[in-house]
Amino acid sequence: MNPTVPLAFDLTWTAMVLIWLILCGIAWGSILRTSHARQGGKFWWCVLVLAIPVFGALAWFWARPKSAEQ
Repeated sequence: MNPTVPLAFDLTWTAMVLIWLILCGIAWGSILRTSHARQGGKFWWCVLVLAIPVFGALAWFWARPKSAEQ
């Protein structure tokens, strides 16, 4: 009996974490390139993306200003 985590389980979680990191990085890059009417807008969007792992980034891509699509 092998006491370690099965390879497929380990690879799945590793892939999910990598996808999350890439998604957060793309979202943060997009957030930092946009202009916000209020000073704290960028900060709070970055916090949201970090605090709510996948849904924060998806919320940004859904709710971002239309000028950010360039």
